[in-house]
Amino acid sequence: MHLNLAINSVERDPSNPDCFSWPADPSGLYLARSTHQRLCLGDERAPYASCIWQSWALLKCKIFIWLAVQHRIWTSDQRAKHGLQDQPSACYTCLQDEDNAEHILVKCGCARHVWHICFDTLHLAIRAPVVDDTFLEWWIETRRGMPKDLKRGYDTFVILVGWELWKQRNARVFNRVQKQRTPIELVEDIFREVQQWRQAGVGVGG
Repeated sequence: MHLNLAINSVERDPSNPDCFSWPADPSGLYLARSTHQRLCLGDERAPYASCIWQSWALLKCKIFIWLAVQHRIWTSDQRAKHGLQDQPSACYTCLQDEDNAEHILVKCGCARHVWHICFDTLHLAIRAPVVDDTFLEWWIETRRGMPKDLKRGYDTFVILVGWELWKQRNARVFNRVQKQRTPIELVEDIFREVQQWRQAGVGVGG
């Protein structure tokens, strides 16, 4: 009924041919981009979205970091929160503080050691995380003063290190002894992975 009323209210000139117009774009042409913009009107853009999704990291690593910065990975604190275990476990690497996303990525002494060795190896004057940092705040802060042409590569490297720290944590959770590494050995694995990514064409030229 509403459609019929709308059609009948339009003054038509039978001598002119019909034409279609898309109101979401000034050109009147349908564009997927304009539809997406309409759907996202009023949404707040996460400040870290471009850091993750525009990096050269593999998709599985991007998805992991996207969940990690929102504290939505299956660490023991999340399992306890959902009633899957009685209480959070201690960190499986240092056996001191609670096993959670922030601890795994930046607060654990072993993780901070890995970050320090990575930046030292790359000869980058970047502040390694300290125990009071949160992963996301530290990441955004350290990339802020970087030249624009280096930010994408830095974001990719941060995502890769985070992914490798997560895999190392899981090697201990599931008692995969052959995959457990010391911080120095883990850094060697990280740079080996970087070389494999570059050989596969990831980030070549950047």
